[in-house]
Parts: sequence; C-alpha cells; structure tokens
Amino acid sequence: MLETMRNQAQSWIAKVILGGIALSFVLWGVGDYFTGSNADPVATINDKPIDSSAFYLSYERQLGAYRAMLGKQFSKELADSLNLKETTLQTLINRQVMLDQAEKLHLAAPESVVLERVHGDPAFQSAGAFDIQRYHVLTRNMGFGSPLDYEQDLRLNIMVDALQKALTSSAYVSESEIHARFAELYEQRVLSAIVVDSGSLIAQVKVDDAAAKAWYESHKADYQSPLRIKVNMVEINPRELAMDIAVDDAEVRAEYEQRQQEFLLPEQRKARHILIRVAADASSSDRAAAKKKIESIQARLKAGEPFDSLAKELSDDQATAVKGGELGWFRKGVMVPAFDQAVFAMSKGEVSGIVESQFGYHLIKLEDVREAHARPFDEVKDEVKQKLVAAKAADEAYKLSQDLDDALGMEDSLKAAADSLNLKMVSSDAVSRDEALAVPLLAESELANKAFSTLPGQPVEIVETGDGRFVAIEVVDRIDPDVLPFAKVVRKVYSDLKQSEANKKAKEIADEILAASDKTMDELAQKYGQAKYISKPIRSSGVGDSAAWLTAAVRDSAFRTAAGQWVDKVLPVAQGYAVVRVKKVIAPDDKSYKKEHDKIAKAVRKRKGEMRFARWLASVRDQYDIVIHEKALQRF
Repeated sequence: MLETMRNQAQSWIAKVILGGIALSFVLWGVGDYFTGSNADPVATINDKPIDSSAFYLSYERQLGAYRAMLGKQFSKELADSLNLKETTLQTLINRQVMLDQAEKLHLAAPESVVLERVHGDPAFQSAGAFDIQRYHVLTRNMGFGSPLDYEQDLRLNIMVDALQKALTSSAYVSESEIHARFAELYEQRVLSAIVVDSGSLIAQVKVDDAAAKAWYESHKADYQSPLRIKVNMVEINPRELAMDIAVDDAEVRAEYEQRQQEFLLPEQRKARHILIRVAADASSSDRAAAKKKIESIQARLKAGEPFDSLAKELSDDQATAVKGGELGWFRKGVMVPAFDQAVFAMSKGEVSGIVESQFGYHLIKLEDVREAHARPFDEVKDEVKQKLVAAKAADEAYKLSQDLDDALGMEDSLKAAADSLNLKMVSSDAVSRDEALAVPLLAESELANKAFSTLPGQPVEIVETGDGRFVAIEVVDRIDPDVLPFAKVVRKVYSDLKQSEANKKAKEIADEILAASDKTMDELAQKYGQAKYISKPIRSSGVGDSAAWLTAAVRDSAFRTAAGQWVDKVLPVAQGYAVVRVKKVIAPDDKSYKKEHDKIAKAVRKRKGEMRFARWLASVRDQYDIVIHEKALQRF
C-alpha cells in the first residue's frame, strides 16, 4: 500500500487531488479523528484508528468539489479512476504520522502564537481590527463546532508547519549545485527553426459528409451546449447604505480629534543646490577634478556671489539649474541619504559644506523650514465626514449580512430571508458563463466562480467581495452540458476536421524535413516552401524572445540538445509543427553569477529541502505499522 501511494503521487492528477485535500485540511481541520469514534476504522497507524466518520467527511468534500466542477460528467467510475479514496486516505495517514513525529520532537504551538495567528488573519478582521463576531461566524461556516475547535486545528497546523520547516530549512547546498542551477537558469541559446504552417494547408484538405459525421460521432464531447444556471442573488452594498447615513458636525469633529495623527503634516524644508556630477565608475583623476571644481564654487560663495547665479552658471543638474538650483519643498526621507542628512541638520539661510552623494558633489542652501503641523479641521472636514460615513456603512453592511445569514437558517429560501429584512432579491434567466457577463452581479468573476461551482439545493452562501459588498447566491437550477445535434454544429465540425487533417499533413512534412537534416536550413526551407525563424538569445525560462513558436516544449527540448544539433523530434507550435536546431550556446558570465548567487542558493536550498522532506516522510512511514481496512473502504 505504501508503494502504491508513492507511485500514485507521481501522476499529475494525484498531485492536483492531494493539493486539494491538503487545502481542505486547512479549511476544515482534522479534529474529527482526534475526538474518537465508535465507527469502524478505515485504517490504523500503530493501532491508532482513522475512523470512518473522519474519512467520510474528507472523501465527501472531494466528491462534492468534483461534482460541482463536472456536473453530469462526474461519475463514481471517474472518482475510482482518479483514486480519490486512496489519495484521501493517504493524506489522512500522512497527517497523523507527521503529528505523531511533532509530538515526539516536543514541538508545540504556544497559546500566544495561536492567538497571534488568529488575530492577525485578515479574514477575521473588520476595518483593520480583529472582529470577534466575524471570527465566530466564519469558523462556524468553515465547519468547526466552535472557535476552540478551530484554534485546536490551527495549533496542529502550526506544529506540522514547524516540523516541515525544520526539515527543509537545514538542507545543505554546495557551491557546485548553485553554479549548476545558475547555468541552467541563465545560459542563453540562439535557436533556428522551420515552422510548417498547418493553416496554409487547409485549402488542400477535402472533407465529405460521411467523414464529417464520423468525426462528430467520435468527438461528441467537443460539441456540447454550455453549462447554464439560474440564480437568485441579494446584494448588500455599503455604498448604497451610505446614502441614508447622516452624521452631524459634532461626530465629525470627534472623529477628527480621535484620528488627528492621520492629518499630521511632517516638517518640510525648501532648499537649493549646486551639483558637480561624478560618474560611479569615475577615475581618481576625474573625481579629483570634480572636487576641485566644487571647492572653487564654494570659495566664490564665501566671497559673496549669489547662490542662485552660481547654480545657473555651473550646476550639472540641468533640471534645477535653470531655476537657480531650486528644489522646492520636501520632507525628510525623500532625498538620497547623504543629501537628506545634511539638509535636515542645517539652519534656515545656512549654506552647507561640500556634501558627497552617489551623484557627485553638492553645495546646499536651506531657504526655509515649514514646521510639522496638523491640517486644520475646516480643511479636512469633508474628508473626515466621508470616511466616517463609509465606516458606518461598512459596519451596517456587515451587520446586515449576519442578519441575513441568521434569517437563512430560519427560512426555506433566499427570497423569504430577504423579504424578512426588506432586502431586494434579483433573479437571472438560465445563463452560460459567457452570457453571465450581461448579468450585473454575475459579470464579476469572483461571484460567477462561486455561482457556477454551486449545486441547486446547497446552502446559500454569502460572499464578501473585495470592495466590501456582501452577496448571497442561491442556485435554483443547473442545466448541465448536453451534446448538440449534428445539424447545429455542422459548420464547426467541418472546420475542426479540416484543421485536424491539415495538422496531420503539417506533421508529415515536418518529419520529412527532420529526416533530411543533413541539408542546411535554408535549403530545406526553400525546398518545402516553409518559413525559417531565428530567435534572439533566449533563456530556458523564455526570457529574451517572446516569439509564438518558442513554446515551453521547444525551449525544454532545445536546452537538452547540444550546440549545432537538431532537436530529435518535431514539436507542435501555435502555427503547426516546428523542426528546431540549436544554432548557438551562450554561457552566462561570472558577474551575473555573483549578483544572483544568494537568490539562487535560496531557491536550490528550498527545492532540496522539499525533496529531503519527501524522503523523510516516506522513510518515517515505513517505521509505522499502517493497516488499511479494505472492507471499511468499500462502503464508500
């Protein structure tokens, strides 16, 4: 069974499912199988049971997610082919093994850490502060019996995270490994290719009715009507609520006094400067010449010549020289550090000594100082009022959403719940995902995603949008995709069949070109009447050239092929099929290696740590007596 798990974990489908299950633990927790149950276990780990109820909850979440995504296309046979039972169970086993190891290593999550994580979670906050009412509602919606259950699950998550981090962060990485990864990432290649354009071959393809009908029969899944849904929706919009909220001047004044720090303007200074520019890579003689020039200007200032006149005549900062070196008003931290430090240490009317920055040598005159002060109430009154009204409206919207949530628990429909609170409900006709763009609320991807993944009869959920609105969505009908009759899709069938035949012809030609690769690219391109392309220097990531034919598959194959050689197979690209040759390999330079060293070392260490963790988990599992109760599993 262990070997089966490891083998299944290699497939992309298994990885997707395992990722989904891992996410479900974050959302729902694993407390169920720590509380014990009288149900028959589906597995035991050193005689510790994973009971049927815990497995059922996790397994049903996965089935529900797939049902919502696939509709009628989902079946028990598909679930079996995806190994949903196996991957669900193996995830539960891995979780319990890791928790057991964490306990043996005396890893613990102190109460202060748990509370810090809870209070710092933006999901549990309103107006930037922890909201206890929101916390109770959301943890209940996640499926926890109480906030304490959520905190216990969070404590377990923190323990497991600490264990995984301890194992991954201690991985040793050698300099040769870093250099190898650097070469892999930053080596450049120039590729040449002949691309056989399948589109140019479509005119040569002849299709009759019999072939078209045969194609339709074998590709019916491609000719289905779209999924359509009918929904009821209730929107609680704080901007609409704000129109009915009135605040008096006393409230606004009190809000201003409470938030006065927000309206504090920092100290500002007004200055002029004269710059003699020095390049970063200037020679010592050039730097000395610049220093001599700024010293001569300093002498003329001390002799009484006006600062602005000298700035106009001699400053290398052309943008300010025309204004006599004037920089205007600025606050601390705006200028480069050396300049900033000098200006804010000067007195009004003072001229600085010579100040060196990355731009060169400066002389600075401080012309005026504007002390820090709060913006007066009359100036910000309207701004404070708008923010106060918006805050009240947001609070009212949140309260109303909770009232609606409570009403949904007592009423049998969204309409009844909305009516009890005098909220307006809107209904849509049956719409597809594309047609939903014409429905005001469903045009928003966040809400459309929720609606199209919900089944009729499922509990109504209230979605909080990114702009502070609350929208309740009830799916009342779901019209699953169905195969369209041939007569309705005949034009598309003919087009698809012709394209398929043209693709086959393009591949045949590309194969012929590759077989004749003893000739030059120019000769082959001319003989077969196809376009030849040459890339710019490109990295394996695609950086350097964005041409359509430079797909990930082309780059991957080309970066495994020696300079001057042809890639050993033709590759599909957007236009058709490409025959690719590595024209040139450009090794990365040492200067780039020094610059990217630390970033690459970190990435290599992370990847190596993850592999180390995977090996550790596999070896630890082998130390446990894990028994799968197949009969118990067969009930699901």
